[in-house]
Amino acid sequence: MPPQSRCNRQRERMKAAIVHYHLGHGGVSEVISASSRLLTGAGIPHVILADSSPDDPPPGLPLHIVRELGYGDSGGNVEDLLERLRESGGAPDLWHFHNHSLGKNPLIPELVARLAARNERLLLHIHDLAEDGRPENATCLAGCRALYPLGPRVHYAFLNSRDRSRFIAAGLPESRAHLLPNPIELRPCPPAAAAAPLLLYPVRGIRRKNLGELLLLTALAPAGTRAAITRAPLNPESKKFHDAWRRFSEEMELPVGFDVVDRLAPEPGGATSYEAWLARATHLVTTSVSEGFGMVFPESIARGKPLLGRDLPHLTIDHYAHGIRAGRLYDRLLVPREWIDSEILSRCQREAMQASWSAWGLRAPTAALASGPVDFANLPEFLQQRVIQKLLEPGMKLPPLVETGGRTFPAAEWLEETLAKRQPTATPAQLAPYAPAIYQKKLTGIYRQLMAEPAADVTTLDPVKILNAYLSPESFHFLSSPAAARRTTPDFSSFRALVFDVYGTLLSAPSGGVKPDPAADPALREILIRHGHAPPDSPSTALHAAVRRHHAAAGVRHPEVDLRELWREVLSLPPETDTTALVLEIETAWHPAQLMPGALETLHALSACGIPLGLLSNAQCNTLPSLGAAAALFAPDLTILSYQHGIAKPSPALFDLLAERLATRGIAPAGTLYIGNDPLHDIEPAAARGFRTALFTGHPDSHRHGFCLPDFEIRDWSAPSRP
Repeated sequence: MPPQSRCNRQRERMKAAIVHYHLGHGGVSEVISASSRLLTGAGIPHVILADSSPDDPPPGLPLHIVRELGYGDSGGNVEDLLERLRESGGAPDLWHFHNHSLGKNPLIPELVARLAARNERLLLHIHDLAEDGRPENATCLAGCRALYPLGPRVHYAFLNSRDRSRFIAAGLPESRAHLLPNPIELRPCPPAAAAAPLLLYPVRGIRRKNLGELLLLTALAPAGTRAAITRAPLNPESKKFHDAWRRFSEEMELPVGFDVVDRLAPEPGGATSYEAWLARATHLVTTSVSEGFGMVFPESIARGKPLLGRDLPHLTIDHYAHGIRAGRLYDRLLVPREWIDSEILSRCQREAMQASWSAWGLRAPTAALASGPVDFANLPEFLQQRVIQKLLEPGMKLPPLVETGGRTFPAAEWLEETLAKRQPTATPAQLAPYAPAIYQKKLTGIYRQLMAEPAADVTTLDPVKILNAYLSPESFHFLSSPAAARRTTPDFSSFRALVFDVYGTLLSAPSGGVKPDPAADPALREILIRHGHAPPDSPSTALHAAVRRHHAAAGVRHPEVDLRELWREVLSLPPETDTTALVLEIETAWHPAQLMPGALETLHALSACGIPLGLLSNAQCNTLPSLGAAAALFAPDLTILSYQHGIAKPSPALFDLLAERLATRGIAPAGTLYIGNDPLHDIEPAAARGFRTALFTGHPDSHRHGFCLPDFEIRDWSAPSRP
């Protein structure tokens, strides 16, 4: 029989089942959809089995929903899941699993192991690995006896040559280890008009995307440069990191947009779509520290956009093999060692490594800090935050450096030169090795090879060898490690003074502060009339405008207003008019506050033991009355309220003032515990001045986005140890 006839006969009896956790937004889902189109074009029958559908599925997508495939533990068993898959997809000749070992569903690796043991044909498509910086997924894999089955009818596909080489070194035969990079479609985008640089980061902003480095680049870039991150994470835990960077960026007044696609337009009055942002972008940017394929590298070429940012050599080495230079990239972004507290960094590294290794049931090795400048990307987020703050200080010296090709350059100069170059470093024609037709040929070839494989005994790769290939001190990265654990329950009696923030720590109150509030205006007007004043049409808007005027005229970084003065201005009252009673009534109605559960009892117990108590808070004249009987427990000389000083947290001046007043009592910052609920406004500035810190997280009103490393965490006012 001619070879072509044999191939056609084989294709006729071949049916594939493509299995993944979901088909929602994400790179794997896009690859599956593209694979489906290509398999259809090749005449290969197939089904897709996943727990969810794309928002806008393409016509004819052969998708069957199987809810048990989704993330998490459904509580089901493997045989029931297999029966559901066979019912949904028929009896396939081969199974094509994507990311079976990622650790997102405990049934999937066990299902793969059983199918392999029964000599079913399997293609295990590795995009990402739990062993590669995802220690939180280790628990999900703990019970699997054959995570990486080994046999003639079990083949593996890898996105990059590094992963393929590591599996081969662990014992996977080369003939069953296929390099299958994602297909790239050429969709040229017109060059952006000659305008100020706009750096587009086309990712979902999860932690390993290293968003802090994008903020640093933006701070280093020439005036007028903007940056934008296309989408926010869907996972709530990942979104916390994204939102913390968003808030920090706003605090630092950096021109970075977050989650811009379908929400904001790149220009006033423009469209909000991804294509609109791509058309306006002058450059694509990447700062990611870990990728399986790194779509932004080839996508920048396919779309005709220059790329700048951090190199990932395990990916770009594959590009260079095809003669492709993917972008203008640096190896490291170095910040002066003097900007980093080495003792804190060493402790953080030790704790993070122990958390990563212990997730796999191992003890972390000892690893010393390298000397010299520090790569910004491999810092915990709160230290990245401090570096950016240091960079923005007036008179900053010792600027960051980029290291590329073994040479270093001032980062700001390198960035200015790079942004001036508007042409990509490669042409779309060079992406021929990633063409969909090539992918189709490779994938169908793997399928045919699998169909020809004989049944045989099945063993397994040693999972320890795979783990050791990825988990090492050399590959350690903070952004791929569990976030630092916080010590809870401080022993208050070990401190010589305790100083508290008020709102969100001792008092719960609506967030938002002074802003236009039409819903509150009728009540505010009634109060003003009751006090004998002619109210403006919108009291909240008038007060907000006064706040903005005073902030603009203050001449300090973190200005604070006095609401008594502002209401005199809004109502055109003489300067000597006492508006204290008016402010108290308005704030009680507009921003009602109440003590946190257990706070009063804790404060009484601490006061009874003779520990000096203080306050340092953004506050107004109504704040102490809002504390009720608790207000009398705080020492007047240790009570620092922002409205009395014309500056607000996180200004270091307030914490300097607190340190001065404590010094008159012979108390050092190191002997004082400062307790607050805001990472940026409380914990970080207090720690920078040498105070010990405790983050209060015990109430829904307490949560504030931001990164910090408190000495303690207080989750409930009934929980702290009382003297």
